[in-house]
Amino acid sequence: MDRDLLYRFFNGTASESERKDIRQWADAAPENMKELLKERKLYTAILLTGERESFALSKEKEPVWYKRSYFVRWGQYAAVFLCAVLLTWLVSNRVDRASSMMQVDVPLGQYINLTLSDGTNVYLNSGTTFKYPTAFTGKNREVEIDGEGFFRVTHQKNDVPFIVKTSKGQVKVLGTQFNVEAYNDKDLFETSLLEGKVEVTTASDKLVLNPSEKAVLVGGKLKRETLDDESSYSWTSGIIDFNNIRFDDLMKEFEKIYGVHIIIRNPQIKDNRCLGKFRRIDGLDYALQVLQVDIDFEYSHDFETQTFYIN
Repeated sequence: MDRDLLYRFFNGTASESERKDIRQWADAAPENMKELLKERKLYTAILLTGERESFALSKEKEPVWYKRSYFVRWGQYAAVFLCAVLLTWLVSNRVDRASSMMQVDVPLGQYINLTLSDGTNVYLNSGTTFKYPTAFTGKNREVEIDGEGFFRVTHQKNDVPFIVKTSKGQVKVLGTQFNVEAYNDKDLFETSLLEGKVEVTTASDKLVLNPSEKAVLVGGKLKRETLDDESSYSWTSGIIDFNNIRFDDLMKEFEKIYGVHIIIRNPQIKDNRCLGKFRRIDGLDYALQVLQVDIDFEYSHDFETQTFYIN
């Protein structure tokens, strides 16, 4: 498969027919999928290190790396791996101890999985900024997040609490699985608990959650709600799974997932309910075409501004 076409597929500038050809090619043979993942690994590593300008394609479509350290920085992390669109960072103990805090900025349209020094596993969604220490010391294990993260916290024998801080509040746990969504540029602050027990705290309120419950910040107060559907956290597996969600809300999710703008010009379809499941790698064009089967709308894509117009 032409590498230039693959990279346009990764950055969202490939046409729908090209995207369809790539999906069919990847599904045709295991070696094709292996090649796709290999190329995606190189492309995403460049995005994460922020050195996009250091990458170029030669006339023979071979990648030119001006500095190998641009896509693997051994002084900061041990390895970079990718499975489909899932990038896994394993942070080793060889990280420079002089740098007490690390920061991960997830590119729009991507999501990352990393393992912290205490064994805690964290999935970070598109557009998330995450800060964490190279090693946990003291009475608490503290991290900071601006965005959305899914945590599998490792329990420690001495019961050292794990605290996730956001701009709107914090979540304190011992050993559990939970999801936190708190983007600084959005009003939403929501913590969903799948296993264990967490304590959610804001400047004026506190709430202890049990499994299958979530805390939502409404009007400055924490509100307890039942967690009816855990499928919304399948994003950690590269799956977009939604059940009876409003069309308007689904488009907002797509904006977050794919790093694009979606403008709905037809207000009559905003309240339509949607049910479905897609692979993240299938892309937004594919998802919209499937939705068109049940909902009457047309759409156009402005590649220059990465804006989708729903008519």
